[in-house]
Amino acid sequence: MGTVTPVTSRVGYTAEDINFGRLFKAATQTSKKLLKEVLVMMMYRVTVSVVSVLPTTVAEFCFQFLLWSKTKFRDNFKNEERTTLKQPIECADFDVSLLTKMIHKFFPDMGLPESFSRAVRDLKNVRNRVCHQHEILDEAQLRANLEDLKKIFDDVLQETAEFFSIKLQDMQRHYKHEIDEILNSPLEADSSVYFENVEKFRVDLVGQFLTLGRKEVMKLYIKLRTLHPFTWMSDERFPEMTVDKIFTPLNIMEKCRAVGVTSILTTESIDEETDSPTGILPSVLILSGVAGCGKTSLCKYLIHDWRLGHGAVDTLRSVDILLFIELRNVTSGTLVSYMSNKLLPETCRQFEEKDIIRTLRKISVLYVIDGMDEATPEGKQLVNDVFSILGTSRAIITTRPEYSFTVTQMAARHHLTHMTLTNKGFSSSGIMNYASQVFAALEPDAHKRHQQECEFLKFLRTSGAGLGDHLKLPLTVALLICLWKYDRQTITRVNTATKLYNEIFRLCSTKLVARLQSNSVYHQLELESFASDWILALGREAYEMLEKSEFIMSEACRRKLASMCSSLHIDSIQIFSAFLMCEVKESFFGITYEFSFLHKSQMEYLAALHIANELTKESPIEVSMIDDIQNLKIFSDVFTDSNITFGSSRAGRRSPIRSRKWINTLTFVIGHMCMNNSKHKAIEEVTNKLFESYAFGCEPETLWWLVQESDNHPYICQKAGDSIGKKFVWRPDTIELCDVTSPTFQLMCRTSFIPTDAVIRVVGNLQCVKVLAEDGKVEQRCYDNIKPILERLSSMPTVHVILKCDQHYYDWGNPDTTDQLLLKLLPKGNLSNLLGHVGEKGAAALSAVKNISEILVRVSEPAAIHALAKTFKTICDNVSVLAIRLDMTPSVPPSALTAINAKTFVLVMRHIDDGNVSWAAHIVATLSHSYQQIDLMASSITLSGAKKFIKQLNKDKIKIKESLTVRSTHHLDESEYKELGEKIECSLHWWS
Repeated sequence: MGTVTPVTSRVGYTAEDINFGRLFKAATQTSKKLLKEVLVMMMYRVTVSVVSVLPTTVAEFCFQFLLWSKTKFRDNFKNEERTTLKQPIECADFDVSLLTKMIHKFFPDMGLPESFSRAVRDLKNVRNRVCHQHEILDEAQLRANLEDLKKIFDDVLQETAEFFSIKLQDMQRHYKHEIDEILNSPLEADSSVYFENVEKFRVDLVGQFLTLGRKEVMKLYIKLRTLHPFTWMSDERFPEMTVDKIFTPLNIMEKCRAVGVTSILTTESIDEETDSPTGILPSVLILSGVAGCGKTSLCKYLIHDWRLGHGAVDTLRSVDILLFIELRNVTSGTLVSYMSNKLLPETCRQFEEKDIIRTLRKISVLYVIDGMDEATPEGKQLVNDVFSILGTSRAIITTRPEYSFTVTQMAARHHLTHMTLTNKGFSSSGIMNYASQVFAALEPDAHKRHQQECEFLKFLRTSGAGLGDHLKLPLTVALLICLWKYDRQTITRVNTATKLYNEIFRLCSTKLVARLQSNSVYHQLELESFASDWILALGREAYEMLEKSEFIMSEACRRKLASMCSSLHIDSIQIFSAFLMCEVKESFFGITYEFSFLHKSQMEYLAALHIANELTKESPIEVSMIDDIQNLKIFSDVFTDSNITFGSSRAGRRSPIRSRKWINTLTFVIGHMCMNNSKHKAIEEVTNKLFESYAFGCEPETLWWLVQESDNHPYICQKAGDSIGKKFVWRPDTIELCDVTSPTFQLMCRTSFIPTDAVIRVVGNLQCVKVLAEDGKVEQRCYDNIKPILERLSSMPTVHVILKCDQHYYDWGNPDTTDQLLLKLLPKGNLSNLLGHVGEKGAAALSAVKNISEILVRVSEPAAIHALAKTFKTICDNVSVLAIRLDMTPSVPPSALTAINAKTFVLVMRHIDDGNVSWAAHIVATLSHSYQQIDLMASSITLSGAKKFIKQLNKDKIKIKESLTVRSTHHLDESEYKELGEKIECSLHWWS
């Protein structure tokens, strides 16, 4: 596309204003011409009543074609609109909004696809955007907006063409050319009319709201660019880490399909019955993920992309306004009050509440709502309020998994379509990409950066490997990088999240003490003791805040902590800001400070520190603390042992834990106790009570995290292994077979856990398999974990192992065998079902099986047949079904094979034709005289050849109990089929 034709700026208008005038013309004038043509095409193709003359006005169409009454006509259209509809169609001036309304009102029963409605809706949204807000557009932005508009034009016409089975290519070319003309031609002499309309919309209610509102949130959102994982990362060693520099796509899944960050707003819901896209974009997207997996970072990335209008996220640029709501900070139960107090105070001050609601319903809003798991009571009310006025707008809401159902219930209550996406953090390549992005932000020198990056990735593969699935979480990787840059010696000892946070807080304390010591009369040891006591007090406050679902520190809480500072004459602001996020607010009354925790995980770690300290301290516990511990929501009963005596006055009042909100805190409690080498009895008592209260459930992921945080404490391992259901069937997916850190596998290795069954299914070959990674990209992985899994299962003879290697079995001519897997499992393992390709060694290994239901194997060498025959002499009675896909050609003589004694024998052969039919019959006779089924697949055998084949089978007295199936390129007519069927005693199936 050429350069935008320059024009002389009108008085009072800049070149950017004139660029907006071009966009305004395309989005209003050109759009309404196109949509009018679509409407007319639809009017002349709908048939409700038979008439002899086509209507000349839309009003006639309503009365004569649709058989509307005057009352219905009056109820559906305003007086001004009715006047326009009575004008001749060819000269009537319908705007885009009216045209959209007519399409919606006139054709509800036509069965228009959602994709058509969405295209029309997109066109209306663009028109609303340019009509309701005046944008400052440079040439690049104008070109990008016009390209978006051309795409929408194409979508509308393409959907129309497909629905009515008509050709509209000429019309598509015409409107593309018209857009290009607007871009490349000088503005017409009467362009003033567009500027007059622009001025009109500048004072319009919706236009005012968007103009003021967008300007206000832009100022607010620029503050949300930073993704620092901790407060002290503001010194010279850590330049500002902004979302545009370090955000890395996440591995987001919707059931079994990957969803890219760029396509998150264009991902359609899936029909559960047909497993195909429905064409519906859900109103509510629920982004679920564990703590630290990048949910908030994704929200900030969406804000960043919308604010700058880059268009990296599909359709985000068409959103009129993005409203970001952090539920942890919400103190107002309604959307309008939240906007008035927090998001848009200046804008909302100029509008009445009813006008704000009315405006939000008219425009395209994207509500980005972060942290349902952190929601205050008012925050939950606010989500309900947003859902009640959502309309055609959309919402993205993030939450930890345990709160996903709460959101789906709320959406269903408001009859909103919804879809849950699971944020799995990073894949292995995603971890490397993210680390590279962070180092690029931290280190400007390319050579040093590359060196540091290589050393850090080496650390992750060695010492850091103990963190397992934690490495998939952006927060963990970011904290590790920060700690690694400061203290590479200490970080080698970090193998749990508890230890990671412990080192982070230790580093915070060290930096704080160093600052205080330069301006204090106190000794370093006194300051270190003070910092330790203050962190413990902060932990207690963190616990109380979690219990009350509060995330902003109250004034009372702050005064309590500040009083500790005043006793040593230390500036409390300096202490608070060392560990907490600080927001400075200026008002007529002076400067105020608002402190909050950076992340909920930080609160949970500190709360656990407080609880663990109280549970394990040696000194007698005061009565007030006894009451406090007994009232902890995270415990279901009273703890007692030689060092912990809380009394029994409230025993029996506690109910089993129902809430999942405390899982992270409980895990950190165990982590603290084990890290500090608490007495075994204390750990045992606490662990018993937690498992008795079902605090951890029986999910392998949760239990393995607990084992990790305990640093493989023997008693924790025992309890975790015992708590999983006795009838647990493990079905590892492809990722688990590739990843040695799989939680279930690790539990099998480190605890007493033994599943009842294990279904191992290998997709593709063993050397390489394709898996979905970030942004829906395909990543090559190796089955690194499958051999360790089978080795472990070989030591568990009670586990029934089902081994299925699809490609080995179905891929004719593939030389790869399943032998190496069988040799890892057998002879000690308990194989109960096999699907694969066996060679001589694999066939021989099967002699160790004790009770196997099915052996379904492809065999491609005579030696394997002989080994199978020998094996079946000892295991025949233990095998329910033997199915062999004989992958051999006529070059192998029947005499090279031998008979196999199997109770139920199924034989599959391929490429049988009239030339080799005798060879095939002799092969059948050699292998056995009794079959359940014989299947000749991918063959070209004729009626004559089939007769010859059956004749030879009858001659050799081959018995087929169930069926003979022939899949041939030759067709049999009914009489031939009947004739052939009479020559054999079993059922005959002929597929052609």
